[in-house]
Amino acid sequence: MYRFMTDFSTESCFCLQQVQLENVVCELCHKKCKSKSGLKRHKTVKHKDTKDVEKQNEGGQESYLTFVAYSSIVEKAKHKIADNKVYPKSIRDELRSYTYGLQEVTAGFCEIEDLYKRLIKSGNAERFYSSFYSTIALNAVKHFEGLSRNTATLLSTKVADCMLAHSKEKIESMYTCTPLTKLSNEEKAGLQYIGGYVLHKLHTKHASKSSESEQAISILKAGKLEDQNAIECQKLTSSLNRGGLWAISKNAQSIFERTEHYFRDATSKSNVQNIAYASIISRSVHDVEVISAYNSMLSNSELLINSSVAKDVLHNIIQLYVKVRSFSFAKDIIQKHKIRLKQMKSKALRKDISRASH
Repeated sequence: MYRFMTDFSTESCFCLQQVQLENVVCELCHKKCKSKSGLKRHKTVKHKDTKDVEKQNEGGQESYLTFVAYSSIVEKAKHKIADNKVYPKSIRDELRSYTYGLQEVTAGFCEIEDLYKRLIKSGNAERFYSSFYSTIALNAVKHFEGLSRNTATLLSTKVADCMLAHSKEKIESMYTCTPLTKLSNEEKAGLQYIGGYVLHKLHTKHASKSSESEQAISILKAGKLEDQNAIECQKLTSSLNRGGLWAISKNAQSIFERTEHYFRDATSKSNVQNIAYASIISRSVHDVEVISAYNSMLSNSELLINSSVAKDVLHNIIQLYVKVRSFSFAKDIIQKHKIRLKQMKSKALRKDISRASH
């Protein structure tokens, strides 16, 4: 009975602490919540993309837009209009006297921040412009208080352009990486083997007769090597193949080599506790050489490919490759740990024998 009352009392104190902590502020949008549990619920509902985006950054680098950074973007957009004599003098004069200060932090900025986060995550400029114009540009007067409708709308369009440029710089700074490492013949053979497995596995997965599956199969087949002489050059694949492996084309190999590069860059640190899975995939998907090689695969496809299907297939190819490499990487670490333990035990055994002999 005493134990029950103690547990109940502890639980009650915990609940009271959660309820009584008034004015718990969300660091992402400055919303005041009544409790820690309320803050947690708010973040889950309103900022569900934040964790995924943060995982794409190594070393805890922020990927969302701060208000200070946004203010400088607005200032930059303002000067672009004010210094350009193409625009009417009245609009230019109005903007010169306008100040977008820190006192103007509103819910409108939360919308801006959300749009920016999605832009960083997807890199889709068309979707960003569409969302920006429908939410910000249409309500530009509310967002840029004190400006006339024409001036506010014009400023908002320039802000969109500057935000897109800023996001590209952000992505480049996030995805800076060591120079591409040259793979040895053995490593290249292993990469070809895994790449062939990935393409064949995805090909088997798309067994249905839907239009999307047929397009996906067509893309995957474009990454398969058909030339018999070239297939024999991939010795590891040809020697282990019993009909379930594919030899991969140069374009497919280029995609896997770039992904392997980003995988090695993410796992190059000693004492790796976890693999930045989402970051590796995102870096590969946005890589210029990967996009170029994949576009060549699409041009070699027998069918006309829908853009959404093309994006999904590329993501699935890279995702499965990273999964397989993560598994093999973890297996290697476990194996090294077992060998180290065995060595430590043998040393301890030799010490015990040495002590016993004395």
